[in-house]
Amino acid sequence: MPRRFVLAKVVHCLHPVYGFDVQRSSFHSIFRLSKMNATLTFFRWSSSETPKPSVVQPVVEKVDAKVVPKIKSTLFYDNSVKSVKYITPLRALREFILTPKDLESLPRYFSRSPYSGETQTQVFLRSDVEQLAYEKHGGREAFELRRKIIRDMERRARTDIFNLKKALKYLKSTLETNRSDPSRKVERQQSLSRSGPGRVVLFAVAVNGLNVAAKSIAWWYTGSKSIFSEMLHSIADTFNQVLVAYGLYSSLQKPDEMHPYGYIPMRNVSSLISGVAIFFLGAGLTFYHGVHGILEPHDVEPHHWALLVMLGSFLSEGCTLVLAYREALRGAKRHNFDSVRQWLLAGVDPSTSVVLLEDFAAVLGVLVAGSAMSITALTGFALPDAVGAIGVSAILAAVAALIIHTNTEMLIGRAIPAEKQEAIMRLIDNMKIIRGTYDIKATMIGGDAMRFKAEVDIDGRELTRRYVETLPLDALLQEVQSIKTEQQLVHFMLKHGDNLVNTLGAEINQIEKTIMKEFPGMKHIDIEIN
Repeated sequence: MPRRFVLAKVVHCLHPVYGFDVQRSSFHSIFRLSKMNATLTFFRWSSSETPKPSVVQPVVEKVDAKVVPKIKSTLFYDNSVKSVKYITPLRALREFILTPKDLESLPRYFSRSPYSGETQTQVFLRSDVEQLAYEKHGGREAFELRRKIIRDMERRARTDIFNLKKALKYLKSTLETNRSDPSRKVERQQSLSRSGPGRVVLFAVAVNGLNVAAKSIAWWYTGSKSIFSEMLHSIADTFNQVLVAYGLYSSLQKPDEMHPYGYIPMRNVSSLISGVAIFFLGAGLTFYHGVHGILEPHDVEPHHWALLVMLGSFLSEGCTLVLAYREALRGAKRHNFDSVRQWLLAGVDPSTSVVLLEDFAAVLGVLVAGSAMSITALTGFALPDAVGAIGVSAILAAVAALIIHTNTEMLIGRAIPAEKQEAIMRLIDNMKIIRGTYDIKATMIGGDAMRFKAEVDIDGRELTRRYVETLPLDALLQEVQSIKTEQQLVHFMLKHGDNLVNTLGAEINQIEKTIMKEFPGMKHIDIEIN
């Protein structure tokens, strides 16, 4: 039968007979939430007293449990108990002012890797590294003095870029044989032209650059307010898409020491700046020019070839729109969205979204501007041309508002969709070793990348059972029977306690690996033991 726990205060509210009397209630566990500075007491029903008839009796699960006494005295160990501490090569180089060549003389050890794509990670004994540093720098006092001087010079002890690159190269060469998944690739390593959004953005930059030249010539000869609005629109689009391309290129960089979570949010940053530029440079100037045309009308020179320019712009912008829409449709299907509209509002791919929205506004703006210019050419009145410019301004303002809103939400840290978060929780709850999951936070960190954090309650019995399954029980029994003294008991507990903690770490890594496999967009997972 699965164990069910309930808060003591909840039980007291439901049934006052089963209050906080330790004599009549069997407490199971006490968990302290350090962040809330409060003690929550969980226990299962167990009472010999029959409730009064006036009170509805709850369903009772009778269990035999005892209160675990709190440790009141400190346990001291003798010198035979050694504390082993490891340190990674990168920390050894940075904290002890060493070089990769210095570390070659030290014995190497391997610990369980915290990364999903590796099974082991190389470490050194911290005591060995300290001894090496003292010998190299002339003693502990000389080492501390030198480290203080370096920290003062570098302001908070930054690693030299050259040494850092050498260290990373050294780590890569030593860990190459220990990688469990050699086909593992980092998405940010790919070039801009090879990614789907990158191709869309580069094509849009080229098309808008040609449209700027054509519309500028058409406006110079006609003086049309609508064509001027479209010229400003194309200039804004070109500038913004160059900015988006830069943001997309920056987001493909690998994480480094200064940005450990990578550069993925650069896509949203560049798209946000693009939205602001569209609003002020595109919509603002276009609106001003349209209002100026209403207040001070002027004659528009009719040129039929100007309409041909608008037609060519319509076709070229339409091609870019189709290309961006296809990429958006693929993205919506890849991330299980029901429609492209939901995909756009979710802000999964800000680069493609900006191009799609800008090209949609461009196609619609060309239709409005072309119609207004045609009416003005046929009637001889300048008012329709100015109204067309204001219409283009309204389209640009609406697109800019949507771009600003979606990217602002992503940069603030919007929660992932509720159905996806529930799916992650169900996946964790189905694991036997997890007794409960609390304080769940799952946010988008840019693009389709997600970050997940949760505190879990580990089932100690299940964890111990999994560890025992790895041991030969006959040998374990003989080891237990050979214990004659308290010191032997302490060493027995230390040995298997250390192995039990390693088992816990392996189980947590397996949970993280399972989540990343089921949800490929999950880039960072932080699971804490409650």
